[in-house]
Amino acid sequence: MHYFDSKRLPYTCAQLFALVADVESYPAFLPGWSSVRILHSDKSQLEVEQHLQMGPLDLCFHSTTRLEDCSRILVTSNDTPFRKMIIDWRFTPQSENHCEISVEITLAVQPGLLKRPLEVILGYSNGQLLRLFEKRARSLYSGS
Repeated sequence: MHYFDSKRLPYTCAQLFALVADVESYPAFLPGWSSVRILHSDKSQLEVEQHLQMGPLDLCFHSTTRLEDCSRILVTSNDTPFRKMIIDWRFTPQSENHCEISVEITLAVQPGLLKRPLEVILGYSNGQLLRLFEKRARSLYSGS
C-alpha cells in the first residue's frame, strides 16, 4: 500500500513537527491506537512500542522514529505484523505562520486476516490522517 497526502496549514512548522513527534499522545486522537510508549529516546531518535486495538485484537509492534529538526519525521518498522512500514512526514515553511505538511506511507503487511484492517488503520484513506492531525493542531494551538 502506498499513500501520500499534503496540506498547507496555518501553523508553524515547529508546531506541526512537535505535534507529530508527540507519539505518546496518538491514542488521544487517532482511532485504533490504544497505547504508545517510548522505550528509548535521544535528541534525534525514538524507539517506540505501539499498540493498535481492532475489536478484540490488541497488536503490539515496535518502531523507530527519526527526528530531523522541524523538517522531517521518519517512522520505520519491520516488526510483526509488518514486512515493511515507512511513514515519512515532511514540514515545509510557507510563510511565517504557515506550513506545508505532507505524509507518505509505504506499508507491506504480512499476509493473513490482519492485512486489510491494518492497512485501513494505518493508511487512513481519503485524507483522513491529515484531517485528524489538523483537528488536533486546532485544539492545541487555536483554542477551538
